[in-house]
Amino acid sequence: MKPSTLASLTLIVLFLSADPAVAFRNSDPAKASCVGCHTITREEAAAVLRGIADNVTAVAPGPFPGVWEVDAAVEGKIIPLYLDYSKKYFIQAQFIRLSDKANITRLRYEDLNRVDVSSIPLKNAILLGNPSSKRRIIVLTDPSCPYCVKLHGEIKKAIAKDPEAAFYIMPYPRNRNDKATYEKCQAATCDKSGKLLDDAFSGKALSPPTCGNEAVEETIRLSQRLQTQGTPSMILPDGRLIGGFREADELLSLTR
Repeated sequence: MKPSTLASLTLIVLFLSADPAVAFRNSDPAKASCVGCHTITREEAAAVLRGIADNVTAVAPGPFPGVWEVDAAVEGKIIPLYLDYSKKYFIQAQFIRLSDKANITRLRYEDLNRVDVSSIPLKNAILLGNPSSKRRIIVLTDPSCPYCVKLHGEIKKAIAKDPEAAFYIMPYPRNRNDKATYEKCQAATCDKSGKLLDDAFSGKALSPPTCGNEAVEETIRLSQRLQTQGTPSMILPDGRLIGGFREADELLSLTR
């Protein structure tokens, strides 16, 4: 793939940030009738998009008639692209459903790139909520990030609302050269009660770390492996990786 093309496709990943809702690939009669007249195979899509998306993994009807959705592997991620039925136009875009403002392109991206939750090391994570709950959300967060601070407050509200909620907090500096935040994150992981974590998100100064665990380094490596796009990032029980701030009620809905 050409560098300029790769950079363009990477932009698709970066702007998938609208509000979430349900995914699309449904059985719409209008789509079915169009598909009866227009067909394309994975191999044909790969040939049409050669030089743009060489590694096509799947093709399916798009979110509305006249468009194919083409799943393409790029740098370890699978990205939904779009091709019109004439096979003459490649569409680099995100589609928003007006009825509920759902970014259906982003939803498809999240669905295609689910994380194996069992592969996430949690031994050094700070548990907030019910330790017996299977409705757990893993949170990669930075106490110096304003939206992470807001999210932390909403997590506390969610736990107060629902005794079955469980959040595994993994603090790390989004800039690993930020030594002050690095030490604050390290100190917070030494205190499993969550008190130092609350202090960190309240902007209080913390004493130097009292333990030598690898929690912060583990989370930095995890963030790199998952190719997260910043903080906060959350791994949901079903493996979807999402980013950004959410309010308490929405956080609880994401655990179900």
